[in-house]
Amino acid sequence: MGTFIEKILKKEVGSVATILPDYIVINDGVSHTAVDEISLVFDPQRVWVFHDHDVPTGSPEAANILRKNLGFAQKFGCHYVQAKGTGYQYMLDEVIKPGEIVIGGGSHGSIFGAKQALGINVSIPELARIVETGRCSITVPESVFVTIIGKLSEGVSIMDAAMDFLAKGYDVKGKVIEIYCPTLDDHQKAVFCSMVCLTGAYTAIVVDEQEESAVTLDLANVKPMVMMPCATRAEQVTAKIVEKSELEGIKLQAGQIGGYTGGTIEDLRKAAELIKGKKLACGFRLSICPATSRDYLMALDEGIITEFIDYGAQIHAHGDRSEVLQGAGAMGHKEKLITTGLYTYAGAMGCEDAEVYSASVESVIQASITRNI
Repeated sequence: MGTFIEKILKKEVGSVATILPDYIVINDGVSHTAVDEISLVFDPQRVWVFHDHDVPTGSPEAANILRKNLGFAQKFGCHYVQAKGTGYQYMLDEVIKPGEIVIGGGSHGSIFGAKQALGINVSIPELARIVETGRCSITVPESVFVTIIGKLSEGVSIMDAAMDFLAKGYDVKGKVIEIYCPTLDDHQKAVFCSMVCLTGAYTAIVVDEQEESAVTLDLANVKPMVMMPCATRAEQVTAKIVEKSELEGIKLQAGQIGGYTGGTIEDLRKAAELIKGKKLACGFRLSICPATSRDYLMALDEGIITEFIDYGAQIHAHGDRSEVLQGAGAMGHKEKLITTGLYTYAGAMGCEDAEVYSASVESVIQASITRNI
């Protein structure tokens, strides 16, 4: 058994493994719909329920989801986490240990691979069954090995590197991406692991030993990238990604820095460094959304939040702000937003006719100065 997933599941590729997850995650994003199908909870201590997307709730619908999730957690005695920020980032920072298995109903569970834990995304009906039975069975998938070499150029981030990987269209759908990346720090590993599964990969995991790689990514060759607007959420995984230079001159009304791809303390420090001596463009709205309460408090202690306020930015509640349908940060008709969030489908950030572009912290800050991509 040579691959990471074979070792952690103690089964060979192609065989069936029964998984007893250490944690099962439910939030107010997509996975809350599983609550409607759950009639019992096998082990409440393994189930973590987060309110982390629409914080504070910006619509009656969001408030109903909050009450539903809270009632579910209270009824069965599950962990309920509110006001701690993005659930996956909180668990990565505070809870998860190497070798553990985490089941979720969203699309970013592979973030736990940065800590050599196995994060698996499942369908909503399957998530409900796992909560009720405490286990699930999977056919062990094949692995694709990726080696990351080189160093990022000035003004280029790991988010650009992940988009570069996505844009190349590697054949990894349904497979585990095992990543050898000794030059990346913990935050960079988390961003890359989570984002590369937008390819349709089963999950992604950082490994300690280099294998013969199907893919080698040289960071020195990566350019600033942008994920383009798309029509629907279902089309998000196929949203076009281009080099930022192809879009220069597009006028923008707003920018957002937040989530685990832009709101961690590492990203907030980078953003604060980039605005020194600069001036926010007149009429441009810049939102800062720390990923977790921990990131927010550290930014306060370091004076970073004050720097953002002095720059003219708006500080929003910590949490996952990649979708804002209504309330603070929502876009108006025909407005254009550049964000570190990963959803660019029509309506993801307010009005259906608003355009959303996804890019790095460096690209968002540059846009806040010039009002252009």
